[in-house]
Amino acid sequence: MGHQLFEFANRKGAYYEELAEHHLKSREPKKAKELLLGAVQWYRKGGNEEKAKECQQKADSIKL
Repeated sequence: MGHQLFEFANRKGAYYEELAEHHLKSREPKKAKELLLGAVQWYRKGGNEEKAKECQQKADSIKL
């Protein structure tokens, strides 16, 4: 069961990250930042600290 949970969390993180990219292209930085921060949480739940750090850096680079 644990393996499926990690897999789900990582897929959810990837989905949030992808959605954030679309919002950035649509000039919606606030929503993109929220989604990236959500992706950080999902990646952490999935045990993927490297992707979590990457998303955190992307979120930090967005100036509102």
